[in-house]
Amino acid sequence: MSDQSNSLQIKCEGCGAELTYAPGTTTLECEYCGATQEIGADEPEGPDGDGQVEVVEYDFHEGLARMAKAKTSDLVEGGQEFECKGCGAREVIKGQASECSYCGSPIVVTQKPSEDAIVPESVLPFRVDERKSRDLFHKWVEGLWFAPNDLKQRASADRIDGVYMPYWTYDSNTTTRYRGQRGDHYYVSESYTDSEGNRKTRQVRKTRWRHASGTVRVPFDDVLIYASKSLDRGLVEKLEPWPLKELTPYQPAYLAGFKAERYRIGLEDGFKLAEKRMEPRIRTAVRRDIGGDEQRIYSLSIRHDDVTFKHFLLPLWISSFRYNEKIYRFLVNACTGEVVGKRPYSWIKITLLVLAIVAVIVGIVVAVQMSKGGA
Repeated sequence: MSDQSNSLQIKCEGCGAELTYAPGTTTLECEYCGATQEIGADEPEGPDGDGQVEVVEYDFHEGLARMAKAKTSDLVEGGQEFECKGCGAREVIKGQASECSYCGSPIVVTQKPSEDAIVPESVLPFRVDERKSRDLFHKWVEGLWFAPNDLKQRASADRIDGVYMPYWTYDSNTTTRYRGQRGDHYYVSESYTDSEGNRKTRQVRKTRWRHASGTVRVPFDDVLIYASKSLDRGLVEKLEPWPLKELTPYQPAYLAGFKAERYRIGLEDGFKLAEKRMEPRIRTAVRRDIGGDEQRIYSLSIRHDDVTFKHFLLPLWISSFRYNEKIYRFLVNACTGEVVGKRPYSWIKITLLVLAIVAVIVGIVVAVQMSKGGA
């Protein structure tokens, strides 16, 4: 089992041992006496103190004033926030930090003064347990193409950490004014002389361009933004999609046996990243509105209305394996079981494949030339 001594600790009423959240359930379990405890029936109050427990979305411009703010350490009773000097990750844990979940730094963690921050109001609890995550890792390794022959035997997850990662989602109704050009294809007849001196005619495609402008409206729902810098963003986004419809109101008990990271990308900066994720869909809508066979986009003026957001935690198994003195990180979506990671390649296998492809191409060219010579 991975070292979870730095995570939230809830004591068993029967024997006093530590209870841990059982992935895929709504209970805490004791691995010593087998006792179980249902995660509290008392739900946390909403941001206005009215007992609201459903997952809600907040107006982007007014949300900072309306959403609940608290010390980050209040995520768990008696929790403290630590920042790794190695990679900068900020984890909220109970007890003393011993090793960073992200870079494995064994000693360089420094306690930071807790500061007011937006606290998550919902969480997607773990479904995949540690044993299953290790099985998924081994299946992932076995399915890698162009991997070194001995990777299956040598790759093993030394340790694996269950971590709740911070996320934002944004909704927005976008209105975009654009300027560009529409290109319509047409064909003209063109005469030419072939290699044997014969005069022939062929159809040549040309494009007629004309000015285009207009307005498109594209709504966005739950644009997901990873709110940290601890992991490679491109790698984390490969874990999508997440079953966000199953978000449940946040309760500290879901963190029992796990760790949680505090967001390092704030609400405003997160929205800038969301705008980048929205733009490809907006461009697609603009091209569709322009019509024709080809489109050119010269300018976009995008307005966002009715922007709302949510802040929550998503579960991840994080680990790494060592191969030829290099460390490769892999991640497991603890809801869907999706595995992504960095991996080594066998350049010998890749080189042999390239040589084989070149040989086939050369063989085809030679065969064609010989057939022409015979004719």
